Amino acid sequence: MQHFLPDDAYSRLLADLAGAFIAATSTGADLRDKLAEALAGADVLPEACRGDFVEGVAA
Repeated sequence: MQHFLPDDAYSRLLADLAGAFIAATSTGADLRDKLAEALAGADVLPEACRGDFVEGVAA
């Protein structure tokens, strides 16, 4: 299933993902955590988080 993002959001996500990789490799931070932060910043969350939101607003 494709998910289309506005061009500016897509560009920002790519930059954030690249930044997460650089931060993890240069500081020793956990890459998975940094990538999860970048995805969350783009409102891309795992299904397990759905219950934390009520009608699109964080509970």
